[in-house]
Amino acid sequence: MSAPTTDSQMYQTMHRQPEDLRRVLADSAAVQPAAQLIAGAERVWVVGIGTSYHAALYGSWALRAAGKDARAVSSHDFAAWSDSFGVRPADAVVVMAHTGVKAASAEALQVALSTDATVISIGGENAQHPGSQCILTTSPQETSAAYTTSHLCAMARLAQLAAAIGELNGVTTTAPFGAALDALPDQIADVLARQDEILPLAQYATSHRIYATGAGPNETTALESVIKVREAAYGWIDALGLEQFLHGPMVGVNADDVVALVHVPGRTAARTAEIARAAGHMGARIWLIGDAVDGLAADVFTLPHTEELISPLLAVIPFQILAYQMAAESGINPDTFRRDNPVYAEAFGLSPLRAVAR
Repeated sequence: MSAPTTDSQMYQTMHRQPEDLRRVLADSAAVQPAAQLIAGAERVWVVGIGTSYHAALYGSWALRAAGKDARAVSSHDFAAWSDSFGVRPADAVVVMAHTGVKAASAEALQVALSTDATVISIGGENAQHPGSQCILTTSPQETSAAYTTSHLCAMARLAQLAAAIGELNGVTTTAPFGAALDALPDQIADVLARQDEILPLAQYATSHRIYATGAGPNETTALESVIKVREAAYGWIDALGLEQFLHGPMVGVNADDVVALVHVPGRTAARTAEIARAAGHMGARIWLIGDAVDGLAADVFTLPHTEELISPLLAVIPFQILAYQMAAESGINPDTFRRDNPVYAEAFGLSPLRAVAR
């Protein structure tokens, strides 16, 4: 297999993100009907699978900031254990699905509709969400198996939705979201332009274990790094929330492993710095996405300043770059989902992801 180049669909799509995000942000009025539907809901369930589950996790943080009782659930669990959640007509369900044709998401949508709850969907421009009362679109359908822009734009829609609900309900916590979102396209373009800063770490990481961690809304960022590195580069990477990582699993870190920590200003910065120092003392190579830690030797990829609750939209970009560069260094095509290997293609066919044909 020849190594991918900048002709890779993942690479091209990754670098299209500022443009796609500008288009989503310019269409902020589209979220108003959805906000009005959800503003009075007793509870909000945000469901998704894979990268869309990570978007759902982010959405639960953003919507809680808007004063809602918001809970993220995997689409599969939401459908298979619907009686456990007890969704009521007074609730709202937000279905996150890039395409709408994956089995778990389609089943979750049908379960949501059966409860008489308010149901809205967030997905790609051509996504299928039959029955949703409102559909918020994100980006054109991606052709790489390693999704980047659709995830970013889905999180942006959730942040827009939270800001609109917060305004309707007189919540001030989400008031800064608008300005922070408006700054993001240029900030992301800046991060992408600095991709070569990550290359030495990517070259090292291809032959070493990676642990990723983050706290609060950036636990979502760490978890998403696993999907990107494994999908694109078949790399060895694990991720947990910051305190979960410390309470036991950190004992598995060995000298020369990579420990990547999202370290942005906010409520958990001090704790993140403490754990970074501990991992550094173990001999791990520390990669800080955000701010440096005083006195700690580390690779630092600085991020432009943004609101802590918006920072996952920015912090995810370096992990996308890492995944792509690891694939390129390993001679792996990040676009294929390993379906170019007959054994894997046949294995995936034993448990189809899609509910309906495209």
